[in-house]
Amino acid sequence: MFAKCFGESSSSGREYPTVIEELCRHFSLADIRKSTNNFDDNRVIGHGTCCKVFKGCLRHNDGSYYPVAVKRFHWEYSEGFKREVELLCQLHHPNCVSIVGFCKHKTESIVVYEYMSNGSLEQHLGSEVREALPWKKRLEICVGAARGLHYLHSGLKRTIIHHDIRPSKILLDDNMHPKLSGFSLSLLGAHFKEKPKPIKTDFAGTYGYVPMEYLRDGTVTDKCDVYAFGVVLLEVVIGSLFFLIQTELLGKCVEENIDPKIKGEIAAECWQVFIDIALRCIKNEADERPAMGEVEVELEQLLGKCVEENIDPKIKGEIAAECWQVFIDIALRCIKNEADERPAMGEVEVELEQLLGKCVEENIDPKIKGEIAAECWQVFIDIALRCIKNEADERPAMGEVEVELERALLLQQQADLTNIDMNYTLLSKTIIIPKSEGQINYFIGQKQEQESNTVT
Repeated sequence: MFAKCFGESSSSGREYPTVIEELCRHFSLADIRKSTNNFDDNRVIGHGTCCKVFKGCLRHNDGSYYPVAVKRFHWEYSEGFKREVELLCQLHHPNCVSIVGFCKHKTESIVVYEYMSNGSLEQHLGSEVREALPWKKRLEICVGAARGLHYLHSGLKRTIIHHDIRPSKILLDDNMHPKLSGFSLSLLGAHFKEKPKPIKTDFAGTYGYVPMEYLRDGTVTDKCDVYAFGVVLLEVVIGSLFFLIQTELLGKCVEENIDPKIKGEIAAECWQVFIDIALRCIKNEADERPAMGEVEVELEQLLGKCVEENIDPKIKGEIAAECWQVFIDIALRCIKNEADERPAMGEVEVELEQLLGKCVEENIDPKIKGEIAAECWQVFIDIALRCIKNEADERPAMGEVEVELERALLLQQQADLTNIDMNYTLLSKTIIIPKSEGQINYFIGQKQEQESNTVT
């Protein structure tokens, strides 16, 4: 994998079929010209040092049309074109942009990839943005970008160093789902399980996103991407480009420069975790920066906390901390980008059932289900739960149990005198949640009992 895939020209001038052409479509220059209205400047959606990007339109086999992005490299950047095509046609991840095809015709070097309707993250940051991204959405974009980078660093047979991470390289689709783009400067690192070795290169990339070791001697490792991603994290909260600010100044100025459009949306606990991740990413020493897998996990956990802050206030007080941790873990695993990382529905069902535990009222023996009066039930379930308290000295003596059960029987008899049909409905819900080491948590009605109890 990641061998050079472009074929060499034969003596007759005709290129042999290549691996690349088997992996993605090879467009003619006429196809590309038609799709972009002959590279009409009105269709330009982006540009950079090495290329200009147009919005194109291609036709499916069924006759329907679909939009694409057409990246036309300047002639002197043909090596970057080759690198991008060779990588993109072999990358398969929801957080990496998908290639549609390419065109190589004389001096023309063109990559066609999926159209990302919401542009780049850069276009959604800054004071001139009409509709600012809310904090939670910004965090979701960071999580997606981290997943993409983690895939590049650890999910393939060889490490891929993106080498140009910045907001303009993080594209957003119809659903604001982030995808990494711009692989023309990317480098291949160590093979899987090999010890990574520093790569020496001439300067390439963008000032402000490159770490000191690269500026000093051209050393490139995956930790260069981590540094650039840390700068992106800061830009996400500041809302604008954050070039060339020394690490020692960050702690003093970031809070004062948070994007005013989201300033009141970030909880203090959430902020502490986020800024800690960002500052660790931009450490001066490469080996002090975290791996992207660690960054991804911490951002995902942070996103879970963000979700917690937005729980419907009508149920916010009803969810136990242990219950929430299990629930949000299930939810986040279900929306993993990689299909094979999502649990099967049978597994989800089992975990949710374990989380729900047993609602005692819903599991009463059907032969007696309508016979229990509510007043009797409250006394009965209360004495039962007190009997299984965790602490021995919190459990009642049997004499007290006897008295309470006699009271429950009396309440049932009194209810039966006025209820001729003897058909009762229990409105309460007593939830018993199994925990480790034989412990349980339980909820009664809307009120959570805080203590854990051991079944002996």
